[in-house]
Amino acid sequence: MINRRVSIKAALRALREEAFTGAKSYTRKLHLTTKDAKSTKSLIKNIRTLRGLRKIIFCRLLQRVGGAMSESLRSSKLRWPLKFVASRRQFFFALATFLMIGIPDLYAQGLVKVLFPYSVVNYSSLPWMIAKDAGLFRKHDLDVDLIFMGSSSLIIQSMLAGSVPVAGVAGPAVISSVVSGGDVVTVANLAPLTIALMVNPTIEKPEDLKGKKIGVPRLGAVAHFAIRLILDRHGIKDTTILQMGSQPEAAAGMRRDAIDGAMISPPLTYVLEKEGYRELVGPQDYRRLGIQFVSQGISARRSFIAKNRDVVARLMKATMEGMKLMSSQENLAKKILSKYTRQTDPESLDRAYRFGLDTLNKDPTIPREAIVSMVRLMADLGLVDRAAAASTPPEAFYDNSVVDEMKRTGFLRELWK
Repeated sequence: MINRRVSIKAALRALREEAFTGAKSYTRKLHLTTKDAKSTKSLIKNIRTLRGLRKIIFCRLLQRVGGAMSESLRSSKLRWPLKFVASRRQFFFALATFLMIGIPDLYAQGLVKVLFPYSVVNYSSLPWMIAKDAGLFRKHDLDVDLIFMGSSSLIIQSMLAGSVPVAGVAGPAVISSVVSGGDVVTVANLAPLTIALMVNPTIEKPEDLKGKKIGVPRLGAVAHFAIRLILDRHGIKDTTILQMGSQPEAAAGMRRDAIDGAMISPPLTYVLEKEGYRELVGPQDYRRLGIQFVSQGISARRSFIAKNRDVVARLMKATMEGMKLMSSQENLAKKILSKYTRQTDPESLDRAYRFGLDTLNKDPTIPREAIVSMVRLMADLGLVDRAAAASTPPEAFYDNSVVDEMKRTGFLRELWK
């Protein structure tokens, strides 16, 4: 049943864009059986050859969505009988099959447009990159535009201004915003702190960082927090931290000796290793130090979640399905990773892919203890006001209710079984 009235214009656009894309997309979107898929394939073939049938479908669609059929559609140009290039048997088979699957009902609701900025281009963003390129967002009736913005703080500002409702961002930027009174909360935890400190080969130990220049993509983001944490733990106070714009630009700064090190994520870390640079601090060091951290995830405004909970849930489900597809479709995952990161070295892509499989969280629940640890560390480093942080309850920074619902309905269990 159609539960909302849609405009004729939207209905026609949906028909034009998707009705003739092929049986494969129908099978994926509708979860058709093999028998149904074969019927649909034959249907599409007939539709493509029967221009008259397309006109019948045209009128049928307008009737089903509740729009008044225009007199122009019943003009002499569309009067029956129509001339068909196929047999009468093909015509009735195609028409019957088409009406059986109810194409008007498929597109009457349309797709919800979602602008989705994200902060980093690496393995941790691969789930929503796959969801976009493999059509998983569309499967959940979402038209998602992925926008790489780089700066976590800029993304948060855009969210608070109402420009974007949900984003691929987590960590320090969300903590800072909430402490300052913002209502952005993290709703999915996708990856821990894994960014590495890559340095010139002449730097052999953390103490050698004294007096050096270290590049980060953006001040105030995860990489900035990580290098501050590294320097603080080793008592180093005279190192200069420079904003480079992005990880590739930071790597370029190392190559031209403008900086002595940079905070870098896979697969770029593997490229730099092959060029002779050294990983001074990596993910294993954070674990050894007992640091719990949410470095990548999905965040949304509480006000948006309250009014559009279903949209947030569908976006999260598509993202998790992207993670699942990443584990089962290696070649596709590497192709998409190469497309977005612009890395073509097979070895680096393979290492980044496998690192992602080992690192990404199949359960996106945000651990309360990780939030408490992050807030305390940021207060200790002077990145947030200590008094304001202390008076803010941990639950103000995250919302696990959508993940809890995905568990309660069995979505995650079925996805990973």
